[in-house]
Amino acid sequence: MINWKKLAVALAASTVLLSGCTQSNIVSPTSGTVEGDGVPDVEVDENIPIDWLEVREDLRDTFLDPYGTYADFVLDLDARYDEETDLLTVLIPVTHKTTGADAIPYAQDVLKVIGSSVATQNFYYEAPDSEDGQDDTYYGSFFDNHDVCVQVFYYDDEGDESAYLMNDTMKAGEQRALTALVD
Repeated sequence: MINWKKLAVALAASTVLLSGCTQSNIVSPTSGTVEGDGVPDVEVDENIPIDWLEVREDLRDTFLDPYGTYADFVLDLDARYDEETDLLTVLIPVTHKTTGADAIPYAQDVLKVIGSSVATQNFYYEAPDSEDGQDDTYYGSFFDNHDVCVQVFYYDDEGDESAYLMNDTMKAGEQRALTALVD
């Protein structure tokens, strides 16, 4: 019994000592005044800059796998954003095995990866979610606010827009299926 009494006295003493050391400077600062309005800022900042090098790396990690879905078509990928014109240009050089019909789902999947990558960097934007029943032409909310030009071309025809498989500009908010120039 003596051990229980000693233990109870020690616990009571610890409780008394610790209860005096619980002042929080976060909830009630020692100066007594709270800076600002005291309400936490929970708004999402839409002005967080996007790291387009990281977006390019995400594209390359997704599509430059030699055993991926589009392995017969992929050569390289690039996404270039121009802040002055607010235009994202997506350049997709492909092999000569690629047809216009092949270019459409490939380019749409590229836009979805871009939408996901942007949403990962800036939570203001919503990523496309293929599992929630949305149609295949939702690329993420980034494309609700920004124009995008998608150019799919044979690797040796870059710059010759008359030979492009796709040169489609989607205006902000359209969220539609892309169209190829040739079948």
